[in-house]
Amino acid sequence: MKVGDLVIVASLGEIKAYKAAPRTLEAEAGLKDNEVKLDLIKAVDILEAHKKLKDLVTGIDEGAKKAGFLNRAASGEKHNLKDEIYKEIVKTVAEDIDLIIEEFGDKKVFLSLPKTVLKDILNVMKTKDKIFRLVEKDLLKTDKNRLIEEFKPELLK
Repeated sequence: MKVGDLVIVASLGEIKAYKAAPRTLEAEAGLKDNEVKLDLIKAVDILEAHKKLKDLVTGIDEGAKKAGFLNRAASGEKHNLKDEIYKEIVKTVAEDIDLIIEEFGDKKVFLSLPKTVLKDILNVMKTKDKIFRLVEKDLLKTDKNRLIEEFKPELLK
């Protein structure tokens, strides 16, 4: 990783973007451009991912108490609701990552996504060809000083 590279760690609920900045004077002068530290440049919280299904659907409590045709007809479509919410969150995360890459990704882009959502998000992303290195781990709670080590090629094998 070198000065100016972009590191994005994401999951369905949150995205953090870091820019590699020089750690020493030699790195700032361009002599040792691999001596970097990561500075947080953007943090996005996906609010829909943190809400409960009950909060997203209005009138779900009242409908459970009423009998009749309309209540039975409305309840038949609830099984697709989780899938639709998941697809919407995946689309939102992919669009936010695309915006971050377009804004800050003028050099190499390093991306980390959990294995469970990696393929779904990459299928929706438009800037996936700009990704230099991809890690299939959830690194959101990893200390930013350790992130540089996580993206080294010898750890990915």
